Amino acid sequence: MYASPDFTKFPLPMSRYDSFLVPCFLTVLITWVASRWRSKRKLYQLIPGPKCVSWTYGHMPQLLLSKEYGENEFQWQEKYGPVYSIRGCFGESRLMISDPTTAKFILNSDRFVFGHAQQKMGNVLFGHGNVFLARDDVHRRLRGLMNPSFSANNVRALSPIFEETGRKLVDRWESLGFAGRSVDVFPTLNDATLDITGNAMFSHDFNALEGKSEVARIQRRLVDSVAIPSKFGQLIDAVLPYIPAAVFHFVLNLPVESMRMLRDYKMMTDELGLEMANQQRDTQAFDGLVGALVHDGDLPDPAIGVHLRTMLIAGQDTTGTTFGWILHKLAQMPDYQEKLRQEIQAAGLGEGLEYNNLPLLNAMINEVLRMYCAFPLAERVASEDCILPLSQPITTATGAQVLPSIWGPDAGEFRPSRWLEKEPRKGPALGPHPTGLTFLGGPGVCLGLRFAILTLQVFVAAIVRKYVLTLPKNDSVRPRLAITLMPATADGVQQLPLHIEPVT
Repeated sequence: MYASPDFTKFPLPMSRYDSFLVPCFLTVLITWVASRWRSKRKLYQLIPGPKCVSWTYGHMPQLLLSKEYGENEFQWQEKYGPVYSIRGCFGESRLMISDPTTAKFILNSDRFVFGHAQQKMGNVLFGHGNVFLARDDVHRRLRGLMNPSFSANNVRALSPIFEETGRKLVDRWESLGFAGRSVDVFPTLNDATLDITGNAMFSHDFNALEGKSEVARIQRRLVDSVAIPSKFGQLIDAVLPYIPAAVFHFVLNLPVESMRMLRDYKMMTDELGLEMANQQRDTQAFDGLVGALVHDGDLPDPAIGVHLRTMLIAGQDTTGTTFGWILHKLAQMPDYQEKLRQEIQAAGLGEGLEYNNLPLLNAMINEVLRMYCAFPLAERVASEDCILPLSQPITTATGAQVLPSIWGPDAGEFRPSRWLEKEPRKGPALGPHPTGLTFLGGPGVCLGLRFAILTLQVFVAAIVRKYVLTLPKNDSVRPRLAITLMPATADGVQQLPLHIEPVT
């Protein structure tokens, strides 16, 4: 079982790119290998780590393509401690850091930046100027415009919209005849999270739960097209930073299906962003996230589409997959599920329900966020030489662990009841959420933390109130890394089959 610690590990998960990038790969490979061959031996290459068996792929297949994500990573962590070295493709040296002091330092330092491949793909998918990749004054300005929309008061005021979307999710399950059957519920969870993002954040109904959203259809296909991990995809990621901008631009405009889909998605969301901006100007309401961006006056209209895509893609998959893991764990724990149902029923129905006062619900959410955080890996590259602080010396002694020092001897056990204890964890806070760095930290902390938590609270309560969830026979769902930590069956298909019965 994968247990996500309360800090972020490095590097970022790799993605799969289409075979049309093969010419680019061959073009830059020789130059790239030559530059790596000439590089001098660095201090981080002397830090111990697991033996590498492949110069071509390094440890990437063991890290990212294991049958159950995390099974190799935590063996390495147990043996080598919270800081150890691994190899990327073509002999590249990388540090895996799970020392909480070091991770916090990296996330708060402007000397660490996103990797070149990550920047290129982020700009391609979202558009230049997105808040995800922005830095320094640009980042501070964008966060200043966006933060008020995600304040505690604003999110709380959106509760009726959350409740209504939760009811629509239940209605969708009923209309599809889920009751009494074993079905893959995962697509409906992603549709629900897209609808709540559109309705609550942008005052726009995507109608994804009703199956009427072209944006939902294309976005799902687009994300899935780069979310299937493979060895070849890892090689492409390794050489992507070395592809000249002109070649990269040429590839993006090739008449192939994947590029047409990307262009259609960006055109569609650009038009939608412009429509939203014009509505704000016509009504002079300037409410919500788009209202704040338009009212600023300095952002060009094309930037609205950039920020729209960033919020839709970043918000949908992370919240949708976390929602899925909560339902899967509840199906594994029928006694806990029944107690949670009683807690929800006793709290009453309708608007005004205070979800933060439901301890069993929040304990389950927190434990899933701790052990199945949506982004268990993040990549940062040092832009200059620096000294990293450590909470403990680097050592090769077998048994050096950081997890038990924070969560206790049962750190790797899924146990929601730890959150009902007075002190579920030890040590100082690393991020804004008690699970640690699930929502990252520092200047790049997740904008939608409160939004995501309320979404999970409302949606889980809506489902558990109406349905009894159990695992189907021969359940094989395990966590697989595909941009986010996706539920996947033994044959690698991204699915979440659950058996559903109505509450009697």
